[in-house]
Amino acid sequence: MQSPQSAARGNTITHNLRLGTAGIAWVLSVLYLLVEIFTAGAWKTPYSFARDSISSLGVTTCSVDSCSPMHDVMNAAFMILGALTIVGAALLHKYIPDGRAKKWILGLAVVVALSTAATGLFPANDGTFVHWTAVFPGFIARHAVLVLMAISFWRHRRWIAVWSGLCAATGIVGAVLLLGRTLTFGLGERLTLYPLPMWMAVTGVAALLALMRRTVLKNVELTLPGNGFVTALLSLRPRRSRAAVPTDVLAPRELTGL
Repeated sequence: MQSPQSAARGNTITHNLRLGTAGIAWVLSVLYLLVEIFTAGAWKTPYSFARDSISSLGVTTCSVDSCSPMHDVMNAAFMILGALTIVGAALLHKYIPDGRAKKWILGLAVVVALSTAATGLFPANDGTFVHWTAVFPGFIARHAVLVLMAISFWRHRRWIAVWSGLCAATGIVGAVLLLGRTLTFGLGERLTLYPLPMWMAVTGVAALLALMRRTVLKNVELTLPGNGFVTALLSLRPRRSRAAVPTDVLAPRELTGL
C-alpha cells in the first residue's frame, strides 16, 4: 500500500508537470504574433496591419492587390495555436473553482481551439461562407471564456480575475469598434482577437514562474511586477470533490466552534 508521503510526492510531481507543460504551451502562443510579422514581410505588395485582415495572410491564391507567399506558414500557425490552446486548457481546467462556469470554460476553450485551427484549414479564398463558419465561433467564444474566468476567480484569486476581465474588456471594445467601423478593419480585428493569445502568454509565464518558485527558487525571495498574479497561481491546487465524512465526526467540531 502506498504511504501518505509517497502519495503526496506523486501528487506534487503531477501538479508540477501540469503547471509546467501548460505554461510552456501557452507561452509559445506568443510566437503566433511573430509569425504574422514574418508572413506579412514576405508579401510582394505592402501588407498593412491597419487595413488588411489577418485571414489575408493565409490566402493561398494571389490577386492584383495581395499575395501571401508564406501562406502555408500562417495557416500552420493557426492550427498550432489551436492545439496549444486546448493543451493548456485541458491541463489547467482542474484548477478552476468548482461551479457551473467550469464546464462552460472548458467547452468554450475547445470551441476557440477548433475555430482557430479551422481558420488555417479553410483559408479565406475557400469561400466567405466556409471561412466565416470556421472563424465566427472563435470570435464569440474567446470573449465569453475570459468573462467566465474573471467571474469564477473573483472570490478566489483576484489577480487572475482582474487580468482575465481586462483582456475580455479589451477584446469586447475591439469588437464593438470593429462592427461600428470606428477603426480600420485590420486594427479592429487585432484589438478583438489579440487579447486572448496575450492572456495565454502572460498566464503561461506566470505559471512557469510559480513553478520555479515552488521548485528551484523555493528558498529565494523574489519581488517581481505582477507578483500577486504569480502568487495566485502558486497557491492553485486541483479541485477535488470532498469525501463524505460521518456526521458523528463533524458534530464535535461544530460544537467546539460554538
